[in-house]
Amino acid sequence: MKRKIYCDYLRLIATFAVVVLHVSASNWYGADVHGLAWQSFNFYDSATRWSVPIFVMISGALFLGREIPIKKIYSKYILRLVIAFFTWNLFYAIVTQETSKHGIIYGLKTHKEAIVSGHYHMWFVIMIIALYMCIPFCKKIVSDTLTTKYFLILSFVFSMMIPWIVQLLKDYVVGSNEQLVKFVGIVNSKLSVMSMNMMLGYSFYFVLGYYLDKIELNKKQRIIIYILGIIGLAFTILVDLNLALKTHKPCGNYYGNFRVNVLLEVVAVYTFFKYRKYKNWRLNKFVYLISQYTLGIYLIHAFFIEKYASIFKFNTLSFNAIVSVPVVSVVVFVSAIIVSALLKYIPIIKKYCV
Repeated sequence: MKRKIYCDYLRLIATFAVVVLHVSASNWYGADVHGLAWQSFNFYDSATRWSVPIFVMISGALFLGREIPIKKIYSKYILRLVIAFFTWNLFYAIVTQETSKHGIIYGLKTHKEAIVSGHYHMWFVIMIIALYMCIPFCKKIVSDTLTTKYFLILSFVFSMMIPWIVQLLKDYVVGSNEQLVKFVGIVNSKLSVMSMNMMLGYSFYFVLGYYLDKIELNKKQRIIIYILGIIGLAFTILVDLNLALKTHKPCGNYYGNFRVNVLLEVVAVYTFFKYRKYKNWRLNKFVYLISQYTLGIYLIHAFFIEKYASIFKFNTLSFNAIVSVPVVSVVVFVSAIIVSALLKYIPIIKKYCV
């Protein structure tokens, strides 16, 4: 199968975007929403919300376009992720502050739940495992173009559009109006009764990645997508800021990966990188090299965010937040690249953990 160079670029830039997202979120809850710091965090957080869906779309583009036996899905891909999940959970359980104070054995005993549930960013691994399990079903969906479109439309309506509209009603229309409160409640209850679970979740992005990889968009269509992406970004930033200022507390109601505004960002970023011209072979080679470390970077970056903050007091509040977020992000990203690259030299770790 011909290598999709744009996926290497997307994987690398999405990994850095996740680092920026988590760095900007590290002091998001405690900052005053009226201050420059929180508003900077809100900007960076909003501007990188496309990162996780992009990872899922890359997987969809790469996995749904080829035949992979179920046995191989489990023995090669799922097994690796399961081992990585528990290995890194164990790592994070050991390096927590409580463990360092009372010893490793005490830390493991008090963090049994953490070893199973994982650090805050490890949910992504579980989600990818679930998607890999569903590859045979998703391949049936994408085998027919009409079915693919039907699935994407249905999933968009029930996992994004309706919940998004309901949230907007809650935030800007309902207020103390009893009739509207009752109406929104009825809508939510009926959606719950419908149980459209097959249409909900990250399978939407998984199939969308394959679909956008296969279709060709003309220049006019791409321009429209970019404009909508900018609108989506502006919506994410401004609406969450407006609600935060109105309620006097941090608001991330429209940060979710299944908000329509975030979807617009996601599609714009994906489209931009798919249709770029990659003529610089040296840069392509470099990006390909670093992109091989992205799983390790994702898994280890939370450690550096926390340890730089706790040990060196180097975090987003150390200096002006407009500058601190990108500076801390770059330092964390580079540190994670170095460690991930080093771990690639350890055979067992390379095969199962990064």
